[in-house]
Amino acid sequence: MNEREMLWVLEEHHRTIRAGIDEVRSFCEAASPSSKELGAARSRLSEASLARSKFVSEEVLPRLLEDADADLRFDLLKLVSVFAAKRQLSNEHVAKWTLLTIEQDWAGYCAAAKVIWAMMENQLDSERRYLAARLNIGSETVTVD
Repeated sequence: MNEREMLWVLEEHHRTIRAGIDEVRSFCEAASPSSKELGAARSRLSEASLARSKFVSEEVLPRLLEDADADLRFDLLKLVSVFAAKRQLSNEHVAKWTLLTIEQDWAGYCAAAKVIWAMMENQLDSERRYLAARLNIGSETVTVD
């Protein structure tokens, strides 16, 4: 897979995740949870996020590391570290907010979910800018947030 194709696949993953965030966000506009549908939407979002993570880890990062100098290797390790920390926060959110705890504290779940969505959206934006620049497709020089 060439670099342009990698970026296209990454953008497809990002679109799927953003759609998943929007779907779960729409549930929080309701006065009470629709547990079965919300559970399915959360599951799809988690699967999409995991697929993106796997793609970046197994395809994009190894490609970038092929020709990486010490500075780029450092930047990529920083990206992986930030990525892992955010994934841990997301995993903790999913573990804490089961369908039972969501039903018990709907407002609390929606508030917590807003924080996670913002983190995910920020990660997607940062990843897109950073990886695009490193794949020599973007002209913008960026740093890992």
